[in-house]
Amino acid sequence: MVAAVAAAMSALLILAIDQPVARWLARYEPLAVWDRGIEALEYGVLLPLHRLALPVVLVLGMIVTVSVPRLRAHAPAWMLLASTQLVCRLAMIWCKEATGRLRPTEWLMRGAPDETFGWVGGISFPSGHVVLFASLLVPLAVVAPRTRPLLALVGFAMIARLGVNAHFVSDVVAAITLVAVVTWAMGWLVRPCRR
Repeated sequence: MVAAVAAAMSALLILAIDQPVARWLARYEPLAVWDRGIEALEYGVLLPLHRLALPVVLVLGMIVTVSVPRLRAHAPAWMLLASTQLVCRLAMIWCKEATGRLRPTEWLMRGAPDETFGWVGGISFPSGHVVLFASLLVPLAVVAPRTRPLLALVGFAMIARLGVNAHFVSDVVAAITLVAVVTWAMGWLVRPCRR
């Protein structure tokens, strides 16, 4: 349901909202809190250590829970976390390469043409930061419902990426679409492992 709503919203945003919002945001100096907040979140997911540190930790956690009999009850949760993170990050890269969408600042520097997709080298669609954080926190909220308040961090990441005009509105919503679809698919695949 979330994926369907987010996908429909993304399409509407591309058609009607993205360009006016990007032009409006370009008139303002971004607040430092947006970049500092994203930097703090990056440390939380081990990104400064290495771009693959978080997936490695999640896969190691999955291997340990599968290998140790007394921890095996936790294996499906680790499988969902690791698989969602890995698949989302790969799919995000493929989407960026396939669409070649310019960032709003790049689009504006090119004279704001009618089309924002199809430029060689554009990497705006979907938002990588939103995918990075949501692909950890959404499946975590599924396996541990008490962590759902942490989803506010995904909301912060969405607003922060818009606040510095690094993404169109549809880029951050499309990131949620991607994560919702992958979380659902990985949950469906992992479910038989719980038996």
